Amino acid sequence: MDEKGYAFTPMVFLLFIPIMIVAISYGNIVDELNTLNAVITGGDVTYTTATSVISNIEKGTSEAGRNASFAATRNVIDNQKFFGNGQSKPYIIDGTVNILNNYVVNSANNLTTETGREIYIRDMNNPVGKGTSPFSASDITITQSDPFGFYITLNGGIPIKVVQKDQVFETKTPTITSYVSIEGLEDPYILLYTKYNSISLNSSKVRSSNVIYRYPHYTTALGVPNYHFADANPPVDSVDPANVRLNYLWDCLYGTNNPSGISPRPYYFPDTNGLSFFDRLEGKNSSTDSNAVRMSTFILGDPLQEDHGRRDISKLDHEYFTSVVGTPILIGDDMVNDPLGSVFYLSSSYKTFFNLNSEY
Repeated sequence: MDEKGYAFTPMVFLLFIPIMIVAISYGNIVDELNTLNAVITGGDVTYTTATSVISNIEKGTSEAGRNASFAATRNVIDNQKFFGNGQSKPYIIDGTVNILNNYVVNSANNLTTETGREIYIRDMNNPVGKGTSPFSASDITITQSDPFGFYITLNGGIPIKVVQKDQVFETKTPTITSYVSIEGLEDPYILLYTKYNSISLNSSKVRSSNVIYRYPHYTTALGVPNYHFADANPPVDSVDPANVRLNYLWDCLYGTNNPSGISPRPYYFPDTNGLSFFDRLEGKNSSTDSNAVRMSTFILGDPLQEDHGRRDISKLDHEYFTSVVGTPILIGDDMVNDPLGSVFYLSSSYKTFFNLNSEY
């Protein structure tokens, strides 16, 4: 009988038993689901943390390579001394490793703070940030396939472990290859070899300077280069007698892609007889690097006139520094000048190479 005087038969009482069992079971299921959800969520965070570590390594590799390249150019310029033969790449690799280690350790420490996970890279006994350096110079190689950048490759197989309480996620880094552009970097080869040029700034002579930007009109067809230095460009003809110019040779000499606004600064163009970026850091006048990674530019004015004692020196950079004699290009009876007003001389071999005539 209940509090209102109703009596429960034995059959009715038995009907309540399944309800109580279901209620008890449901409570256990909810608890188990909550525990399982916490495990899944925690595991997901642990996995995401590991993928974030790898992503940060990828981002850091390219930036570290670019910063190390800039540091290499400044080292040569500031010390006014080229790297020794074969020393420029190791310098950039060492710089890349140092910058990459700092970047990865800092980002891993931030992830640890955000997620509560301990992160291990290579050293599986000590978390990152505990005096460990995840990468060394032996992990990195440099390869080049074009003149205006190079690839930094970070070898794969470096172990990564992320730990949170009883959860452990382990993986290994893939091989990471990042392209490092050298465009926008100052060319120490031009600065050091020109010594002091004939331009005066505040009544004192200043060094010639050039920044690496690629000449935009260069093309290839079936592997044959075309420099378009004397192409017609309707409605403006390539030959401009009024200004004694050849287009796009004038564009290459003047240069336009210069965020600093300093002009003229000639463009760089692929040249199978030229010098690679690393040759330029080492002050070479000939190259043993692949033809595909060599480049050249032009010298404006005649900064070394007192050194070579004559005016008719080819203005192609490595020819100018080795005093190769050139001849002018005539438009009618007038000689083509560069943007500084100096006669533009070029060796006969490079006139043929660029498909330029001696007279227009």
